[in-house]
Amino acid sequence: MIALRHPRTWALWDILFPPVCSACRGDLEHDAVLFCSQCWANAPIPEIKDQPKLKHVDMVRCGYFFSHDNMIRAAVHALKYEGETLLARDMARQLISRLPTRFVETDVTWIPIPLYWRRRMMRGFNQSLAIASALSQVTGHRQPVKALRRIRHTPTQTALTYTERATNVKNAFTVRGNQKCPREVLLIDDVITTGATVDECARTLKASGAEWVGALSFALTRVG
Repeated sequence: MIALRHPRTWALWDILFPPVCSACRGDLEHDAVLFCSQCWANAPIPEIKDQPKLKHVDMVRCGYFFSHDNMIRAAVHALKYEGETLLARDMARQLISRLPTRFVETDVTWIPIPLYWRRRMMRGFNQSLAIASALSQVTGHRQPVKALRRIRHTPTQTALTYTERATNVKNAFTVRGNQKCPREVLLIDDVITTGATVDECARTLKASGAEWVGALSFALTRVG
């Protein structure tokens, strides 16, 4: 198992205890959080044929493969469950080379997948919004918009099939009433497994007037 460490915040601490990569235990670059550049370079990347094909999403891109006990899983869990929000910047940097031109066009509105309000309060932040905001900063694209709202809590989907997940999230989202639905949207999430959640978000957006919806995820769960 990859052992995680908190990002260093004190220069003196770095001198006394030189930071190491949480994956390979090698030297960690001065501006890196948890993982070194070599480990990022060696992380598994899905090919185009691996990207899920969804009914309501026009284009899907996932940056890395998420699998049991690999570095990408450790990165997602560090952000999501350990509150290592500084890691979102490094995750965004790694996604830049995976972005199709279509995703960064100025007319495309970036929308993070929302959490239910209770889960958002318990966690203290939305990891998808953290990634989207960091990606906006490193690319210069306008900031993401919280145009979707999750209107009901859905049980964890870890062990569910696509059909079960689709049923679980059906009608779980709505476009915020005080906002006009954008015509072109990029949904941003931390992990896609079957794609049921982003597909339901895309369906909701298109029912409200969106004409094109893409989906970008930091990771794609490797099946099998």
